[in-house]
Amino acid sequence: MNQPGFRGDDSHKPCAIEVKALSLAIEGRTILEDVSFNLDAGEFLCICGPNGAGKTMLLKAVLGLSKPTLGSVSLLGLSPREGRRKTGYVPQRKNFDRMFPARVVEVIAAHLSGAWPLVVSAEARDKAAAALRIVGGEHLLDKELRDLSGGELQRAFLARALAAEPELLILDEPMAGVDAQGISDITSLLDGIAKQRRLTIVMITHSLAVVEHCATKLIFMEAGKIRAFGNPSELLRDPSFHELAFTGHDHEHAVTSGKGEY
Repeated sequence: MNQPGFRGDDSHKPCAIEVKALSLAIEGRTILEDVSFNLDAGEFLCICGPNGAGKTMLLKAVLGLSKPTLGSVSLLGLSPREGRRKTGYVPQRKNFDRMFPARVVEVIAAHLSGAWPLVVSAEARDKAAAALRIVGGEHLLDKELRDLSGGELQRAFLARALAAEPELLILDEPMAGVDAQGISDITSLLDGIAKQRRLTIVMITHSLAVVEHCATKLIFMEAGKIRAFGNPSELLRDPSFHELAFTGHDHEHAVTSGKGEY
């Protein structure tokens, strides 16, 4: 019998993510209700659903950034707090001022050290350049954030997440604010990273094209619950699911309302 949270092969590697009966409420409002799923290492999971479905709060609970009301989460076989050290996270909303005079190399170096660098060391610069090279953005190294396009900004923050060589990469709508060509480029980039580096990736997306191109697993959420979880090609054969999950959300520009995304 396989142990809970472990893969059924000889490697006995822990699941990348194991969520059991997770519920979360904020000020009496139920945001997540009885959410359960397992994700093996090396999978590319896309999480879809309408705004307010609970997608972002699920990611925050997985990362230990929001405390569940009930249930449990295992991240890379560890507690969320411990597993987060091996996880790269790119939030939808970047907590910084676009006009702050910061260069991309400084943003990546600060992430590596945990503090804003007065001077970027040669080692940190090399790591930043290497991470940007992975995402096709080495030319961005000394650019200021305020001069970046939407696609360039996403590449910079993707490089920031990859610089620490994570085992798991979590992305919250990484194509938001990116033009059609940028979405295509980043989609191909993420697919290549997942396959070449055998990196486990979890991504919230509204894009059917991203799901079809990248996903090995698909979750559809609605009203704080998982309505469907499994193989994307099998789930997408159901016309009713296809219409429910993606009609009106065929690109990444359908982002949050003024009420905020959960």
